[in-house]
Amino acid sequence: MPSIIVPSDFSKNSTIALRYAIQLCKITKTDLIVFHASHISTYALSVASTEEQMNLLLQEDETNKMEKLQDQVNKAFKFLNIQKIPAGTRLLVEYTPMVVERTLDLANQEKASMIIMGTHGATGINKFFFGSNTSVMISKSDIPVLAIPENYKWNAPKDMLFASDLENMGKELKQLLPFASSTKAGIRVLYLDYGIDPDDKKMKKATEALKASGYRKIKIEVQKATIEDTLVSQVKKYISKNKPDILVMFTRERSMWDRLFGKGSKTEDMSTSLSVPLLTYKKG
Repeated sequence: MPSIIVPSDFSKNSTIALRYAIQLCKITKTDLIVFHASHISTYALSVASTEEQMNLLLQEDETNKMEKLQDQVNKAFKFLNIQKIPAGTRLLVEYTPMVVERTLDLANQEKASMIIMGTHGATGINKFFFGSNTSVMISKSDIPVLAIPENYKWNAPKDMLFASDLENMGKELKQLLPFASSTKAGIRVLYLDYGIDPDDKKMKKATEALKASGYRKIKIEVQKATIEDTLVSQVKKYISKNKPDILVMFTRERSMWDRLFGKGSKTEDMSTSLSVPLLTYKKG
């Protein structure tokens, strides 16, 4: 059975992500792996004078962290009024300072279908996308990453907003549809039209890809874009008005959708975080 991996640092944000993952696993019949990358400071390890003493310190730390992780998981299930933890739920603790890299190794090893992480939104999207483990995970992962906003309350992902440039629609739908069908979600493909495709070649090709997919609950919504407003502003306005359950993006280096929340949007007010979960796929 496929699995979903949730990295936990015991923070409130990781608990929010964990609760989301538990409920998503329930409706998609997916196993859950909760992973904590333990790290002991060099100062703490300096008290060990032998390799044996150092190993004992590491074992003690792993035991303590496993107890803490078990407590976090137990409380998350209890909060959701789920009395019995599913047999497919596993908890892992490993000593490593390489949180992102080890999580990705584990995800590939387990053939995970998704990584779910909480975001730290106290200083807005800017903090989310720059310098955080979540942003690094998104940039490095070939596995879909679902980022859950701070303080987000669960909504079943029935309405997915796919912000798209309509390029490679066929390939992208092949990646997205397994998740959409498992949650029985409808998909709205949002295309911001800057008038750069006067012959509608991309639109026609994308429409053909939608029909070829055989997925009934999908449609393209075209929104006239303006150069006066940034991409960030226009997508956020659409989200605010239409209130989707998830925003989907395909990312690649220096693509238009990477720049959507990137350094090219310095003039945009980044004081608030995304209000909905962000699901990212690596663009082929």
